[in-house]
Amino acid sequence: MGASVISTNYIDDHIEQIRAEFKLLDHWVYLNAGDLMIPGNYWLQAARDFYDFQEAGRLEDIPTADIATHPFLMTAWDECIERAARLINADKDEVTNAYRPCITANLILYDMLDWSAGDNVVFTDLSYPSFPYILSDLRERYGIELRIIKNVDGEIRMEDLEATVDEQTKLVVIDRTAAFSGFTFDVKEVCRIAHAEGALVLDDAMQSVGAIDVDVKDDGVDMLVTGSYKWQCGPEGAGFFYIRRELIDRINPRFRNYIWADIPGGIPFGDPDHDNMASWQHPPVNTANKFSQDVVIGPSLFGWNATLKFYERIGIANVEERVRRLGTYAVERLQEIGCQVTTPLDPAKRHGLITYTTGDYDKDKAFFQRCAAPGRCQKPIKISMRRLGNIGNLRVCTHFFNTEEDIDYLVDLQKQML
Repeated sequence: MGASVISTNYIDDHIEQIRAEFKLLDHWVYLNAGDLMIPGNYWLQAARDFYDFQEAGRLEDIPTADIATHPFLMTAWDECIERAARLINADKDEVTNAYRPCITANLILYDMLDWSAGDNVVFTDLSYPSFPYILSDLRERYGIELRIIKNVDGEIRMEDLEATVDEQTKLVVIDRTAAFSGFTFDVKEVCRIAHAEGALVLDDAMQSVGAIDVDVKDDGVDMLVTGSYKWQCGPEGAGFFYIRRELIDRINPRFRNYIWADIPGGIPFGDPDHDNMASWQHPPVNTANKFSQDVVIGPSLFGWNATLKFYERIGIANVEERVRRLGTYAVERLQEIGCQVTTPLDPAKRHGLITYTTGDYDKDKAFFQRCAAPGRCQKPIKISMRRLGNIGNLRVCTHFFNTEEDIDYLVDLQKQML
């Protein structure tokens, strides 16, 4: 009798229990976490708890905030910040709650940074449109120069970045993992190149946080934005913004939020001498909360807190190991049937976001449409069709809850249609 193999990955050992958290897996083969994640029972119940608390009248005014009061006065607000900071190895005061990167991008680019003609911003032809769309407006308003690095076979070469950044570069914008090719930056090297010329690095980590272990301290990244509803497996309406401590001290945003005025004793609404001018002559708090737009609402915050607790239980290192392993399996199976993988083949430059093509756009499109209705009594397959910078066309996302059987199911159907 052979010795049993004991896994060192918690997720491997509890995969059925973990998959049971996502009810829609009973009905779909879901390989689309890079688009919009299906709900998890853990955060659905937490969001319902919020409304149950509200219905029970658990919403109180000052001086004591209750369970379901305004989100920024709930203990859940602080708990989410603390857990999110741990997730990326940040200090708690460097993180605040946020929502979509696009929203935080507007805050950063319009309200936190000053621009002059002659400044330049470096980004890539694989950058998600949320940032380039804003940058094109900054070019019109302030005369800044936009420098776009072209991808080479789906990746951004560090030598091209180094040749583009100079002493006039104010900001380097990267997508830690490119949504349209799966290329994943060596962020530490990006920061080395940018900082050598005095530029800041803004990291859109929407396609990375929740899939791989991100360490902002080791990377040296200046700002990071992300949202909870893709790889992080949380509800829409939550996420976080990280900003390095030195920049918190240095940047005085034009966006003002009275909730985060640094008033001794807190909000003075109940004070007998409360005055709407004199009582508010205080600077913002000196933490990341001074950049908070308070766009995260109560049920999303409850759900996000539950999501972060879930990640603490399964372990981000376990998540990354499984995501990468399944990503490699998908690459190998797709190549085996003759598909061209357009994500970099080097495992250090990708994780579980894999793009590929049959070599024919019409065949790719037909397969994408077929996935929604693969045949009688068969589960639909949820994937995306994405193309940017002449890279694409089909995108498969292997997350921790996926299995090799999920990938085989996709590949078998794809093989039939080649």
